[in-house]
Amino acid sequence: MKKVVSELVLIGVLVAGALCGCLNSGGSSPSNLGAAVTQNPGDNSSPSGSNLDKTYLDATSDGGTITFQNIGAAGWYPSERDPAVGPCDAYSSGSCCMGKHVITSDSLTPWNEDLIMTLRGPMTVKQIDVYQPDSANPGAWMLVSVWDTKSPTVMQGIAFKGDNTETAGFQGIVGNTCLIDVSTNKVFKTGTGSMPYCPLTSDTKYWGWVGSKMIIIQATMPRLAAAALPAAANCGNDPTNGWYDAPWIGLSHGEMVRSGAFGSCQCYAKDPAQWWLADGCGQFNAFEVVNDNNGSQNFDVFSTNFFGYAGYVGQGPCGSDCNMAGLDSKIDLIVKKTNAEAINGAICTPANAPSVAFRRPETGYRFFVILLDVKTRQVQLALIHPANVPATVSALLPGLPGQVARSTIDNVLALRLPAPNSAVINR
Repeated sequence: MKKVVSELVLIGVLVAGALCGCLNSGGSSPSNLGAAVTQNPGDNSSPSGSNLDKTYLDATSDGGTITFQNIGAAGWYPSERDPAVGPCDAYSSGSCCMGKHVITSDSLTPWNEDLIMTLRGPMTVKQIDVYQPDSANPGAWMLVSVWDTKSPTVMQGIAFKGDNTETAGFQGIVGNTCLIDVSTNKVFKTGTGSMPYCPLTSDTKYWGWVGSKMIIIQATMPRLAAAALPAAANCGNDPTNGWYDAPWIGLSHGEMVRSGAFGSCQCYAKDPAQWWLADGCGQFNAFEVVNDNNGSQNFDVFSTNFFGYAGYVGQGPCGSDCNMAGLDSKIDLIVKKTNAEAINGAICTPANAPSVAFRRPETGYRFFVILLDVKTRQVQLALIHPANVPATVSALLPGLPGQVARSTIDNVLALRLPAPNSAVINR
């Protein structure tokens, strides 16, 4: 319980610091947020192509996966409404009017809704690619969002906010304790008629990805002491800061990010004044190094978990119980109790927490894969070395084409790394 409470507090601080915005009056209403998505304008059908220069790669590693099954639940979370219109049946205090957003489906809910990704450093990113089902062809997934260091100013279907990226652009460096939000480039309108409600603002706001989505990030997360990132890129260097040397890739419900997170009116908890209960719209810590300056601290492995109205899914940080000293550099997934390499990928459910943890890639790049599939109610997380790609997903990696077949998505869901997917390509 102490670990869970500690992580809840940490997550609260993380999102409180994230840049915020508001929803689009012209976008989908909450009732159909799980529908096939068409929110990314423009033709993104051309391949991204892997930014793969083998001179920067470290020795090949075995990879790892954590597969979450039976994800999604009926329930409700508070969603902001115009006080002049209402209803305010979830929470009402002053100008804060929260209505009950009722969810009757269990099809990956609420993770089928609008999600925005946040990156926290230290981290160096080479590329970000997002695939979603093609609304015109149910047998295919299309590349809808693309960013790459090869041409960092030429972006498709993607937007960045935070750490001056709005004006300077994103160059692939996320400094220590810095937060950068990554979303689609579809603009949200605010003010009267917005749903969920958001007061009028001149600050540009964006949609997250709605429905099924697969986010692929090629990145490395060097230790701060290695001085691999320019010192000027860091947002802070105080070793007592709970985010110090603690990279994070997280997905949060778009409304929470844009409404001011842990302000006086937000959807993270059913009672905004008790945000630490985390029983509202949800957050997914896909890959989180936990510092927090307490017993949960471990700079070597990631913690992975979900929070929301459906409860807690996953497992908190392992602190000093996880010790990577002397562990072979090829290992990407460890068993927490033994500090040894997992025999194969973990399968987890809301009732069965993972007993494994991903290892932080400090000296080389990995493909971080985050696949949320409404059809199968599964969430697949994978860590894959760019030069050790399982043959079963060779249609996707490392080439990152403009379109992949549904069968390729199924192959990603079926990965159980480090085994039995031993056949690899591109060594």
